[in-house]
Order: sequence, then structure tokens, then C-alpha cells
Amino acid sequence: MKRINYQIKSIIHKNISITVKIKKNKYSRSYKVTYDKKNLQGLVSIPKYIDFKSGFKFAEENIGWIYSQHIEMFPPIIIAEGNTIQLYGKVRNFIFKEDKKNLVSIENNNIIVSSKNKLKFTSVFFNWIKEEIIKETKSIAIIHFNNKVINKIRISNSFSYWGACNTKDSISVDWRLIFAPREVMTYIIVHELCHLTEFNHSKKFWNLVDSKFANKERGQLWLKENANYLYRIRFF
Repeated sequence: MKRINYQIKSIIHKNISITVKIKKNKYSRSYKVTYDKKNLQGLVSIPKYIDFKSGFKFAEENIGWIYSQHIEMFPPIIIAEGNTIQLYGKVRNFIFKEDKKNLVSIENNNIIVSSKNKLKFTSVFFNWIKEEIIKETKSIAIIHFNNKVINKIRISNSFSYWGACNTKDSISVDWRLIFAPREVMTYIIVHELCHLTEFNHSKKFWNLVDSKFANKERGQLWLKENANYLYRIRFF
């Protein structure tokens, strides 16, 4: 039987119950505390020879920091009919419309999601997001990268990076970027497309980025200041 290498506890701090996962890591030599933005819980990593009780005590000693990270992820921004969200940096309202076709349209600051079945609201909208990001990526590749062929465009759900690429000419773009100003998503796409030429972060790479996209610092700053806003967006 496989030995369980983690325990989950709850800690009450400032009248809020915070879930903390204590996990043993065979590579760790010391205690480490982080916050899991995907699962909305504190995460304490401990060496495999340390008991869970000690790990939980370490979590309690650091609950102030865990709490500060936790409250930044609330309230969640739910993608659902009647709710409001920023799409391409502009505030818009979700509206459901019964229709034979699955369709998303933007009209008068409204995001109108059409489908036969209201239960398909989120799936129809998410498919639209994927199509928009893929279309935008291909457009940027054509206009700014001499019609660069991209083998695959993946839509990612990462809580650690906004874009990624590999040596097989494939790139990944996080779906939440569609809720940022358009120039921010454009910057990330340009960044990853530049990596297909320069697979590093050398001066040559950054010069290439600058030649394709002006004011990269503005996109970087927006993401630094608004990352948690994007991470709060949920499909539940």
C-alpha cells in the first residue's frame, strides 16, 4: 500500500478557516511555506523525516503570511450569467440567450452567450476563449513574425506562468489573459513567439521582443499588479 505523504488541516485565523496542506518532500532539507492559488490553501513542505505534527506547528507559526495570501484570492470572480467581469480590460455583463447555435457575441458592454441549453453556458464561453486566443496568436505570427508556422497552440490553466513554449514550435497561453487589457495578452504571445527564435532570456532575446512590441514594461507591470485578479476568475 502506498504511504500517504500529506495531511490536510484547518486553521482558524481572524475568524476565517484556512485549509493547509502539510506535504512531505523527499528532496526537501528544510521547512517551506507557500500558498496554492489553484486550490486556495496554504502549502507547507517538510523533509520526509519530519513528522506532520511539526509541519502543522510550522504552519501555525506562519499563519499570518498564509492569511495575507489567502484573502487576496477572495472574493472569487465567477463566470456565470448575470455576473460582471472585465473582458479585454473593459467591464462587461454576462447574459444568456437561448438559441439553436452555440455562440458568443459582444454587444453594448454585454457578453451574450447563446446555446440551446443553459447548462452549456460555461463550456460555450470557454470554447470561445480558446478560439479567440488561437486566432489572436495566429494573427500576431502572420503580422509580426513573417507568417511564422506554429505547430500547436495550447490553452493553459497555469498558476505559475502566463505563457510557455518548447523547441517543437508549440506555445501555451493562459486562458485568463483574455480578461486583461488586450495589449497584455499581446505581450505574452509576442514573448513566447520570440522564444521560438531565441530559446532563452538573453539580451538578444529581449532586443527581439522590443523590436516586436513597444513598452513591454507596461505589460509586465500590469501582470505584476493584477495577477491575483486574474487568478480569482473561476468557472464554478
